[in-house]
Amino acid sequence: MTDCIFCKIANGEIKTLKVYEDSLNFAFLDINPSSLGHTLIIPKKHYQKLEEMLEEEAKEMFSLVFKLAKIIPKIVGTSSCNIGINNGKLAGQEVPHLQFHIIPRFEGDKGSPIQGLVRMKVNKEELPTLAEKIKKEIKNPEIVREGEEVKTEDKKSKEPKKEEKPKVKETEERPAKSPEREWQEFNFEEQDKAPDFSEARRE
Repeated sequence: MTDCIFCKIANGEIKTLKVYEDSLNFAFLDINPSSLGHTLIIPKKHYQKLEEMLEEEAKEMFSLVFKLAKIIPKIVGTSSCNIGINNGKLAGQEVPHLQFHIIPRFEGDKGSPIQGLVRMKVNKEELPTLAEKIKKEIKNPEIVREGEEVKTEDKKSKEPKKEEKPKVKETEERPAKSPEREWQEFNFEEQDKAPDFSEARRE
């Protein structure tokens, strides 16, 4: 997406403090960090939410998150960090491009655990039924990325075959089937303080 800030970062159009890059992913220090070492990992392709990714791409991204989660806290002098994503607007996603956050944690940093982000009242008696629904859906072979073709066996093929009567030669031929994703750029060497990106972070 040409007007996406993170797409521009991944394409090298906007300068950042890059810590890692490969053919699929890009990692850099957050310019407005929540803590020392706050790092973002983004896919180079424009996906807004995690479930839009291809499974193999998601595996590569999680592998990178796993690697950086072991390295970054150690470098900044801690053994703890929060790892997560704001997956969608209601979850607090500011830039509509998928981003993993690694946020090192320190004693007295005044932060909260992830489970402290939301305190919704939940009827605990409904949880066993919910757990069963989730387990059932996980086994559903038709769970695929939104917009991706569902590759499942044709239901008709599972029906028992009936005896077929001899076919009368068709006089008409069947028609052939037709094939039917700002951070403003700045020079780190020329500026002694980071610019304000609050406007660029809005969707």
